[in-house]
Amino acid sequence: MTAEIVRSVLKTYWGFSHLRPHQHAAVNAQLGGQDTVVVLPTGGGKSLCYQLPALIRHARGEGPTLVISPLVALMVDQVEALRARGVPAVALYRGVRASKDELTRAPLIYVSPERMGKASAQKALLALRPAGIAIDEAHCVSQWGHDFRPDYLKLGDLRRAIDGPAMAVTATATPRVREALASLLGLKTPLEVLGGVERANLTFRVEHHTGDITRARRTAALIREHVGSGRAIIYTATRKRVVSLATRLRAEGLKVAHYHAGRSESARTTAQARFASGKARVMVATQAFGMGIDHPDVRLVVHASSPGSLEAYYQEAGRAGRDGAPATCVLLYGHGDAVTQARLRGKTPSPGATEGWKALQDYAFGDMCRQQMLCRWFTEDPGTACGRCDHCMAPLDVASMVAASRGLAQKRQQDRSKKRAAEAAVVLDSEHDEVMITFVTHLKKPLGKRRIALGLRGSRSKDILKRKLDHNPAFGALKGIPEAAIMDRLEHLLQHGRLARKGRKYPTVWLPDKRVRPPADPSRPKRSKWTSPVARDLANYRRRQARKRRWKPFQIFNDATIRALEGSRPLTVAELLAVPGMGPKRVARYGQDLLEIIASATEAS
Repeated sequence: MTAEIVRSVLKTYWGFSHLRPHQHAAVNAQLGGQDTVVVLPTGGGKSLCYQLPALIRHARGEGPTLVISPLVALMVDQVEALRARGVPAVALYRGVRASKDELTRAPLIYVSPERMGKASAQKALLALRPAGIAIDEAHCVSQWGHDFRPDYLKLGDLRRAIDGPAMAVTATATPRVREALASLLGLKTPLEVLGGVERANLTFRVEHHTGDITRARRTAALIREHVGSGRAIIYTATRKRVVSLATRLRAEGLKVAHYHAGRSESARTTAQARFASGKARVMVATQAFGMGIDHPDVRLVVHASSPGSLEAYYQEAGRAGRDGAPATCVLLYGHGDAVTQARLRGKTPSPGATEGWKALQDYAFGDMCRQQMLCRWFTEDPGTACGRCDHCMAPLDVASMVAASRGLAQKRQQDRSKKRAAEAAVVLDSEHDEVMITFVTHLKKPLGKRRIALGLRGSRSKDILKRKLDHNPAFGALKGIPEAAIMDRLEHLLQHGRLARKGRKYPTVWLPDKRVRPPADPSRPKRSKWTSPVARDLANYRRRQARKRRWKPFQIFNDATIRALEGSRPLTVAELLAVPGMGPKRVARYGQDLLEIIASATEAS
């Protein structure tokens, strides 16, 4: 009887006559009340594994299935697709609510982990007596829970509060990650449904290059070779590199959008819209872009610098070729990536982060089929060679490239060792001591040893210039002397009492008998540069608007515009348009608010 109901619901809402084998196993486990971990490749029908049981349970009079999803775009896409099929699903995220009637009628309720972490939201949803819970993109629990989205770690408590079965769904999860998921989510002897990670339409390649400029040129060549009328996603590790690479690709005449989490919300939305509409067929981005973005015609994914793990690489590369047509995935590996990723992992990386990076390097320097290496990492079963990747097509060329890359790495290591030995041989004396003490004497507040060393060597980095260390009389006095030697001598002066440490959490250097000027009293009100009430009100309004849009205040309007508004006190839109800095767009966006502020402040004065 259950099989007939499954076929009926499947045909009614999805138009399919049968489930794929892995889907069948997952659906049966859910309807039988068993927790499940589902790992299926992109395009493998993962969502159906929890959506179909949710509809059947709801039709039986049971409660809704809660779906925890990491991104608003992902939730909205899923809910819109379900509603188009006649399923009254609901998505709950910041600023969006649903009536009790809507929640009662919904067989699936999508919610973010942060929303679910709020006691009020959890109480309201648990009152609906959920029939089950599904965690979409479940690898994020392990990947992000210990990092910047700690609410993922609370999902285990939520799962224990629900009587029905739980399902963790992802396209990429190693045995270690699957074990972590079961533990973190409190799954009870879950059934593992593992589909192959092979993507028969994807061609994987690795190229070793030196320098960001070389990789930018190679990226441009790959775009021209593979994209055609489709799209390309270019990933790089840092925001700075995103901007730099996008600039270089535009200089090559390519229409490029760029995306990273540090851009304003409106800038990210605009970039995404340009990519979606085809006005920009290339998106350069950090890992912040891609999840929930389902463009079928991505013909090329290039990693212009290495991601942090093999899981991250395959997750991002898998956004290529979702229409089933051929697509190419290229990793442009550089030895400097190891330094970047070590910095991003921090001083105390998790064992999983370290393993993931090692697996990525094994992939980059591997001597077997790329697809087999991916399959072995995720399923421990390498399967058969794909016959399409660079190793399958030209194994001798790959071996030669890897050998050359290893040789270059060894030479660099030898050069670094020689440099360290030469630096260690540099011995500083009492004359150098006096220069260092002079530099510290002219500091306005204590500084760390490295910043002092950089100032003594004459560095003109942004941080040094921002602190105005270039105004110090001893700035650059030890130019040419190794940084390590200066820092060692500073430590010598500290140990012998010529200099003194200040601060506990972040030790800094100061003179032993010099008093540190105390910081400004935080209780003492800051003196505003705006003297009139109207100017202060306008400045406060500008600050609120900038915070709301995640812009800089001057992007709303600058100080000169505030002074012009203060002086002219416009009372109509026409007068407002005559104020310098207030063009039609600004007047359309802020005009009514500004007129009200000016009128109110004028009346009060």
